[in-house]
Amino acid sequence: MKRLIYWIQNARAYALPQSVLPALVAVFMAAGNDGFSIGLSIVAVLGVMLAHLSVNLFDDYFDYQFNSEEVRQQAASEGLRARIAKSPYLTSGEVTTRQLFIVASMFALAAILLGCIVFIERGLIPLYIALAAGFLGFFYSGKPIRFCYRGLGELVTGLIFGPLLMAGVHYAACGDLNTGVWVVAVAVGLWVINILYTHSIMEISTDKKVGKKTLAEVLKTKPLQLAASAVFNFTPYMILLIALLFGHLQLVFAVIFLVLPRSIALFYLVWQFCYHPEREFKRKWWYGPIEHWDAISENHLEWFAIRWFLARNILQSASLGFIICSLIIL
Repeated sequence: MKRLIYWIQNARAYALPQSVLPALVAVFMAAGNDGFSIGLSIVAVLGVMLAHLSVNLFDDYFDYQFNSEEVRQQAASEGLRARIAKSPYLTSGEVTTRQLFIVASMFALAAILLGCIVFIERGLIPLYIALAAGFLGFFYSGKPIRFCYRGLGELVTGLIFGPLLMAGVHYAACGDLNTGVWVVAVAVGLWVINILYTHSIMEISTDKKVGKKTLAEVLKTKPLQLAASAVFNFTPYMILLIALLFGHLQLVFAVIFLVLPRSIALFYLVWQFCYHPEREFKRKWWYGPIEHWDAISENHLEWFAIRWFLARNILQSASLGFIICSLIIL
């Protein structure tokens, strides 16, 4: 059990809400439909969790092959703002790359086995969705495609954790899909992209040294980078508004607009980072939780944490809002 917990922590378990919450949104939106199965819902959510952990470990495995950790350490020592030590369990020599590959494969196998239960009960549609998500997830940083080194990493992740994940879990839960689910899935996917994109803007210099071509690097100029930030921050609200006006979502889902002030704040902070990166900002209570703040402050990473956690908290609070709304209309 200790070894399992060790590997779950190495797989960045703190990032699991980015997949679990969208999966739970899909489950609760399916709960009012005929054919809803709580058992298959649990199986699907567990499968998503295991697949997420597996992808994170494979990402560490492939990144380590290209010495990206060494580059990050060097960039930090040269005075560049860089978030270092992404996979300290590897750089410290605690485990070998072979052990990492085996564990990542075991997590993937466990996810596949759970997926088989869903396939048997629900047919081929969730199988196709799972295959697409698995392909994109493995080649996010794996050769020969390596999406995250071609400026496509953020978009691929948003597709996986938004439309593919939510469509797959919703179909597993009730055997059906509807327009409302697709609307919410696209909004969630954009907010997921926003997390990675905000990260890439802050680490564009370091990512370039590693050889990664993020979306921020593809866009190059600050006006274009900020335009993309605006798209990822505010388009979800436009999509939800249109869905509300045309009756694809019930009026109760308008509560999600309470999250809008956080999106405005994040866009402002990204704008400040682009043009005034030296400026410091204090943490505000309404930004939401920021874990391990004392350690973050001690390592002088407030500039990174405030923006990254705010992007994460937008996704989490919106997802919780979708879940509450779904419960209200049951």
